[in-house]
Amino acid sequence: MASYSQWEDYFWPDAPGVLKNRLNIKDSWQLREAETRISLVRMAEIVTQDNPPDVIDLDYYCGLHRKIFGDVYDWAGTPRTVPKFGMSKQWRDVVNFAPDDRTAPWVKYHYRPGPEVAGRAASQFTMLDFELGDPQKTAPHTFIPLIATSWGGLDNIHPFREGNTRSQTILFHQICRKYGYELDGQELFNRREEFIGARFHGHATQQGYGRLIALLLDTVHQRERDAEQHSERDLQWAQSLRETSARRAGPGGLHL
Repeated sequence: MASYSQWEDYFWPDAPGVLKNRLNIKDSWQLREAETRISLVRMAEIVTQDNPPDVIDLDYYCGLHRKIFGDVYDWAGTPRTVPKFGMSKQWRDVVNFAPDDRTAPWVKYHYRPGPEVAGRAASQFTMLDFELGDPQKTAPHTFIPLIATSWGGLDNIHPFREGNTRSQTILFHQICRKYGYELDGQELFNRREEFIGARFHGHATQQGYGRLIALLLDTVHQRERDAEQHSERDLQWAQSLRETSARRAGPGGLHL
């Protein structure tokens, strides 16, 4: 695998702003469409084919990311080590404005510096695994706040250059399944902007992830079947992922 020790290493030298990829696409829109179609199918496969994890750690999470994005990027499943002073993304100001205020100005939200990523992510999983070892923490009133806080913390680390939200959603779906819950991935997608804003609010205020907890209280449910069986929500979400992928392929597009 090529070295990704500098931020610029992720991009084609002759196609500025376009991530290097195994499909040899050098147009940003075409890459986004291909990446989306492929990742949706891989996500559906994990939801319907993979068993819940025996061990919840960074290696497991890296494996999920690799399954989802390995067809597109050769760095899939490898935590980023750059940029040195942290990466950032823009989103509406959800701290000083209402979450649904479309007139709110766009501001920068910051993620952890690359050199800190692997260590902090590993520690995040260690803490989560320790907490889930306590049966009292798997009761509904404690489980959902716990995974919401862990999810927010992991997103603030932002372990990968691309694909964090999708891989996190699959990760916590599998964790929920392991402990007798189901994450309604389709409903979370329907409330995507609320979801993104809730994470950014927690990152920026550093006062907990209350908005994310509230959202997951609506989208995480106790399972009526054991972890080895798929719920109707699982199957419906997976079908929706596949159908969305097929629609985006269009005539002459990439089909999987």
